[in-house]
Amino acid sequence: MSYTVPYSFDIFYQNINLSGNHRESANRRKDHIVGLLKKSLEVLDAFSSGSIPRYTALKEHADLDIIVVLHYSKYIKDKKPSEVLQEVRDTLGVYKTNVRKNGQAVTLYYETWPNVDIVPCCRNVDDKGNVTSYSIPDMNTETWIKSRPKSHASNINLRSSHCGENFRKLITMIKHWNKTHGSYLQSYHIEALCLETFYVPMKDLSWEIFTFFDTASKLIDRYLWYEGDVVDNYLNYETRQEVKRRLESARDKASTAWWWTYGNKNNNEEAIKIWRQIFGDKFPRYG
Repeated sequence: MSYTVPYSFDIFYQNINLSGNHRESANRRKDHIVGLLKKSLEVLDAFSSGSIPRYTALKEHADLDIIVVLHYSKYIKDKKPSEVLQEVRDTLGVYKTNVRKNGQAVTLYYETWPNVDIVPCCRNVDDKGNVTSYSIPDMNTETWIKSRPKSHASNINLRSSHCGENFRKLITMIKHWNKTHGSYLQSYHIEALCLETFYVPMKDLSWEIFTFFDTASKLIDRYLWYEGDVVDNYLNYETRQEVKRRLESARDKASTAWWWTYGNKNNNEEAIKIWRQIFGDKFPRYG
C-alpha cells in the first residue's frame, strides 16, 4: 500500500528486483561447469553473462548465462548448431539438462538457484587477432549468430552511469511487464530497446516508462540493428503485430497515468490504479 507514485515505484522495484551481488555465486557456477566440460572438451575461455551480472535480473525469473568458448576446428567447424549443443549435453550426460527455448543454450539444472544456461561459441577475430565477436548457436534456424556479450555489458554500464539508476530500474520493470503480458520479447531485445531509447539523465520514471512504450511501439515496426546484428528477427509478422498492440496499449495507459500527477495535478490514487493495470499485482495498491 502506498500514497504517492514515486514511493509506489520504489516498492514495485523492491518486489521484482533480484537484489544483492550474485557475482561470487556466478563465478562458482562458472568454475564448476568449466570443470565438467573440460573432461571431454577443449575450453579456451569462459565468462558469466546475462541479466544477473548486468544487474537487470528479475527476482524468481533469472538464470545465469555462462559463455563457453570452444576450439573452433575441433568442435564448431562444419557442424550445425544443434550438433554442438547436443555435444555439450552429452558431455553433461549424468546431469539434468535441456535446450533453452530460443535454441541458443543448454540449461543445466541445479538443486539450488540459479540454473545455468551454457552458451557454447567460438571467437571471431580481426586481422590482428583481436576478438571482435563470438558466434553462438541458434538451433531453431541452424545458423550461427554473432554476439558481443562483453561489449553489451559495457554499453549497459556506460549508459547507466550517464542516465542514472533509473536506467537499470526501468529495464527491470519492462522485463516484468513483458512477463505479465505474454513474454513475447527476449530479455536481450528489451535491453537493446532501452539503449536505443535513453541517452540523457533519467529523473521521472512515470514519464520515462511512457517514453519507452512510445518509442518501442515505433521501433517494433522494423528490424532493430544493434552491435552489428538484428536482435529481433525471432519475431514473425503475427507476433510482431501482437507485441506492437500491447506496447501501444501500455503506452496509452502510461500516458494517462503520467498525466494524473503532472504539474499541479496530484491525483496519485488514479495514477497508481493505472500503473497497477500496466504492471500487475507486484505494483502496490493505493492506500
